[in-house]
Parts: sequence; C-alpha cells; structure tokens
Amino acid sequence: MPQKRQGFTTMVDLAEFEKTTWAFLVNIKMTWQYDGMAYLFREAGIPLYGVDRGTTKMNHPIAAMAIPMSKDKNYGVDIYVPADRKKKAASLIEDEEKLARAAELEAEVGGEAHARFNEEATEKKASYLEMKKERRRARRGAIFTKLRSLGGSAS
Repeated sequence: MPQKRQGFTTMVDLAEFEKTTWAFLVNIKMTWQYDGMAYLFREAGIPLYGVDRGTTKMNHPIAAMAIPMSKDKNYGVDIYVPADRKKKAASLIEDEEKLARAAELEAEVGGEAHARFNEEATEKKASYLEMKKERRRARRGAIFTKLRSLGGSAS
C-alpha cells in the first residue's frame, strides 16, 4: 500500500519523489531556519521534504479551546533529505550564522525561485498523472485477462 504524502517537497518530479529514500535531517521551529535551508539546498541541488508536526492546538482540535496560548507547544517541521545526500545537507546547516545569511538571501531571491519551481512542477505533474493512468490501465487489463482465463478454464 503506498504511503500517503502529508508534507511538502522541493523535488519537482513526483515519480522520482516516490522512488527516493528519505532520511530525517532535523526538526526546525523557526521560519528563518527553513528559508536558510531552502536557499542552501537549492544552491547545492539537494531536494528536501518537510512534514509539519503542528502545535498542541492543531493536533487536539477539541481540547484546543481549553489550552491557553501560553501552553500551545510548537512541534515544528521535520525536514528529510535523500539518504545519499544527508551528510552534505548536515554539513551545509552546521553553521547557524551561515544559515541566517542564507535566510536573508532567500528573502531577496526566493520569490523568483518559487515561481520557477511552480512552473516546472506543474509541467512534470501532468506527465506524472498520465503515467499513473497508464499504470492503472495496465493493472486493470492484467486483472481482466486473468479473470477471463479463470472463467474460460471453468467452462
């Protein structure tokens, strides 16, 4: 059974995303950390996959009314990278000052990079969906062929 993707990724090709083995890198709680990582990883050609762990109020919607804002714990975002590039990614984010400078650069050029990513991802998504349709058709055809052969031998 395929895993349900619940996060976000900077990988353009979803078929490649499904084949990739992701390794946990770090949990971050500040948006500037993500901005810095996004910039550094984009420059190094390392895709990332993030899963938002939410807050106490988000994770407990019924009890949220009773939880005061001061007790609302942020669980952050888990960041994953391809397993074969984990060492490189870890070395890129070691220096917090470098990460902060990269976050400032991301604020300047991030919009353009995000627009390019959206264009590329939209193009790739169409071909990915077509590939999934073909796989489904092939699977259905194989099932029907098997059913016909079973029905033919019972006659």
